[in-house]
Amino acid sequence: MRTIQSILPTLLAITLAFATSTAFVRQAWAVGAFQIAIFILLGLAATTLDWRQRPQLPGLLPLLLPAWGLLQLFAGLTSSPSDTRSAVLNLSALAAVYILAFRVAESDSARRVFLELFLWFATASAALCLTQLFTSQGKVLWIFDSGYPDVFGTFAYYNNYAQFVELALPLALWGALTDHRHPWVYALAGGTLYASVIGSTSRAGTLLCTVEVVAMLVITRLSHGNQASGKRRPPSPAMLAIVPILAILFTFVVGGERVWQRFFVNDPYIVRREFLIAAVDMVKQRPSTGFGLGTFPGNYKKYAVRDFPFYANHAHNDWAEAAAEGGLPYLALFLLPFVFAIPKMIRHPWSLGLLAVMLHAWVDYPFPRPAVSGWIMALLGLLYAVEARVLPAKPSG
Repeated sequence: MRTIQSILPTLLAITLAFATSTAFVRQAWAVGAFQIAIFILLGLAATTLDWRQRPQLPGLLPLLLPAWGLLQLFAGLTSSPSDTRSAVLNLSALAAVYILAFRVAESDSARRVFLELFLWFATASAALCLTQLFTSQGKVLWIFDSGYPDVFGTFAYYNNYAQFVELALPLALWGALTDHRHPWVYALAGGTLYASVIGSTSRAGTLLCTVEVVAMLVITRLSHGNQASGKRRPPSPAMLAIVPILAILFTFVVGGERVWQRFFVNDPYIVRREFLIAAVDMVKQRPSTGFGLGTFPGNYKKYAVRDFPFYANHAHNDWAEAAAEGGLPYLALFLLPFVFAIPKMIRHPWSLGLLAVMLHAWVDYPFPRPAVSGWIMALLGLLYAVEARVLPAKPSG
């Protein structure tokens, strides 16, 4: 029992890293292997879980997401039972991640281990992204063909990669500003992560990561100004300046021309606008029940306002897609845990990536991919656990 407790943060991080490392794999075995691994891990940890410790009501809502899909299946409310079953399985795996992360956060040292593993895995992915940008010709590790002209770390889609970095960057920034032993190491990690998003050419990712840097500096300065007790050493003034400077230097190295050009394309919201209109029309048709979780692609053509020569796999707005597939009640289940967590994110700045991903989800789809959503649910579980006072509310990465 004690052995499982001690290695749970590492096993959870490894399982999520596997999901990210196989993000480019199109075959179902990669996601299936992740789901099996996370359910096995939950089963092993079940005997050590303290079920008396649980989040307050908003923090319980993520556990109800798969139940909504089951309700649609049993009531015959889905237009595609097979797609809804797949969505329920995916949501169940994410709920398991949430539970395991909540368990990890019962120990301050275990939480630190998990967050450190996530940060250094993300930094390694960023270094891989930078070195592959102009040399890999769409091959992950220069070996595995992704089927796409470019790859970003192990991601074939630049926005999913940017969302992954948005979650990790605040950990590096927080460490650079608060760790008085190795702040340079965290600053270098932050610069590498930031530059890799610039290199990925994600416009939303570039904007959100820039806002994260500014927000971290502001929050750290304000929190230090409000501390009258003097128990915590102030952030290094030099490091407050070094973090953005390093980010700028790394950006110059990788080059920011491509992402800068993308900010000036005509009608940058084309395609996304048409997908959103279709999703809103679907919500109007079935506002209380939706068409079934996972069914947006199959129903999109009925509500399309314009034909495109490609497959509409998602609405490129996770909140609109959630409402279209599950109705407005499901949207509330999905959105409210993040909304109620916003003040917690401010109090614990290492989790600010959750707010960035919330915003990015308005123009893209971070949640359907376990390579991103697994880390989202893990950080959300950690955050609610800290706020439930399972451990002292100590905002350390």
